[in-house]
Amino acid sequence: MTFGEKLQKLRAREGLSQDALAELLNVSRQAVSRWERDETMPETEKVVRISDCFHVTTDYLLKDGPEHFPPASRPLPDPGEVWNKYGFVLGWLLALWGCPWLLLALFHLFDGDIWPTGMAFFLSLLGRGGSIVGTGVLLALRWRRAGCFRRQDLGWALALGSSVMLSCVLLSIFQSSLLAAQMGWNQDEEYFMTGGHSLSPGALLQPLLFLALGLLLALLPPRKGREKKPNNPVPSAPQRFSAGVRNFFENF
Repeated sequence: MTFGEKLQKLRAREGLSQDALAELLNVSRQAVSRWERDETMPETEKVVRISDCFHVTTDYLLKDGPEHFPPASRPLPDPGEVWNKYGFVLGWLLALWGCPWLLLALFHLFDGDIWPTGMAFFLSLLGRGGSIVGTGVLLALRWRRAGCFRRQDLGWALALGSSVMLSCVLLSIFQSSLLAAQMGWNQDEEYFMTGGHSLSPGALLQPLLFLALGLLLALLPPRKGREKKPNNPVPSAPQRFSAGVRNFFENF
């Protein structure tokens, strides 16, 4: 067998296309096609790289001999592929980490001692647990659907989780202020009667920061690749926001 015939059979054995092999060797698809047609020979460095990819010797590739074919080998998995394929498990672990707060919130809800003074504590537990669980579940689902980690998915997951927490913080502030006005409490009495869980406007800072970070990650334009045409206009922030929301609901 010639070098081109061996290369073609090795590529077919591993289930690689010419494009995939060209990407592994950092060459063009046309170069791989010319090698397989025995029109040209690769450089010595590329021959060594091919032998490493298919786990054969360079002598087998370069020397003409009997048409024996080496058995398929089991190369070590690529860490990048493993990360892209199974990294979504981290999202489920994050969601699992937030479940205790939700369980505590449910226990506090059915305990019977939630109104009026325990509502702030219930909302704080609900906001914390709901934000963590929502972030983890959305990240895991989007990661698995895409087959890889994407910055935009992390951004939308953070935006969703921080929105849940922000909503609970606003409800807690409103409920605590309303209760204090009805009971005629001052600030110290309000803090004491709500069990130390009455939230101040300063508690808005954390979810607002996470919301801003999530939107920033989701709406930042992609980095310009080498092949990107200079005449291709970069969409504006409102266009990226509308396109991101539309893509989220279409692919969720």
